[in-house]
Amino acid sequence: MLIALCLIVFGIFLFAFGALFLKKEENKTLDYNQTKKELLPPTKEQESNFSFNDINLTLENEKLEFLDKNISEILNLNPVNTELNQTKEDNQTLILEVIDQNTSKELINKEQNISDKNEDNKTQILVQKNSKPRLAIIIDDMASHTHVDMLKKTNLKLIPSFFPPDKRHPYTAEFAKDFDFFMVHLPLAAIKYDKAELNTLHPSDDIQKISKRVAFVKEQFPKVKFINNHTGSLFTANKQAMEKLFSAFKQNDFIFVDSRTIGNSKAKNLVSHFEQPYIARDVFLDNEDDIAYIKNQLRQAVEEAKKKGFAIAIGHPREKTFKALVQSKDLLNSVELVYLNEIY
Repeated sequence: MLIALCLIVFGIFLFAFGALFLKKEENKTLDYNQTKKELLPPTKEQESNFSFNDINLTLENEKLEFLDKNISEILNLNPVNTELNQTKEDNQTLILEVIDQNTSKELINKEQNISDKNEDNKTQILVQKNSKPRLAIIIDDMASHTHVDMLKKTNLKLIPSFFPPDKRHPYTAEFAKDFDFFMVHLPLAAIKYDKAELNTLHPSDDIQKISKRVAFVKEQFPKVKFINNHTGSLFTANKQAMEKLFSAFKQNDFIFVDSRTIGNSKAKNLVSHFEQPYIARDVFLDNEDDIAYIKNQLRQAVEEAKKKGFAIAIGHPREKTFKALVQSKDLLNSVELVYLNEIY
């Protein structure tokens, strides 16, 4: 009985050991077959699938590498340039589209272009941040050698505006040659003014007369670009008169600066039609011939410049006006005095 039991146990052990041995052999066969299969040359279908998958994998890697390297720089592009002012989502979409549609070389060029634009924006910000408010001070009624000397002695960057030559002040065109930048002060009719200049233009003047007068200005001052009005409350408030004047200005490449001697000047309504900027006086400095008054007006002009970034003040060649300007140099140091051609 004991012998029979031992034989049964031994038989079970042999069976289990045999089964385990067969399993190992089966696995060896599978491993061998798999290795043999992998070592065999790929079929055409396998080659096609492999190439396609490999390309996709390469493109995905390029996406990840490009995004990782450049996403922070691209998403922080400066909003000053409206062409680059996009949301983060727009930029991400743009990057992915570029990667999908362009070669690696094109991607590098795109990266360089973005970097260059970003540097340009940094320069723009630096200029804007460090720039002072700008103020243009025009001195009207310039007509004599005395006026020229008084203006020059201030050592300030002021803009002389000369009367066109006539019998009263025949040398204004010659005086203007002493200045790098100057304007012409063109007499236009006022509603009421007892000391009208010779050759003052009136709203009733026809286009031929107005054009002839403007052409004379061009002949006498060939380098002048900007013209502002002397008096002119009647003329500038008349739309038809201003249309004739602007037409003559356009023929001679002049830009009108509105002295704003009246509130309802029609210049602002016509500039776009004649493709001109609207340039207008902000503050009159010396309606009163008093130094304290002039200084106060100058403070207003400076405040206007700080508020808007740029302002225009108009004064006249008078002793107290020039004294007030010289005595206000500390105030004027808070702005940058400029010529109009630096703005327009």
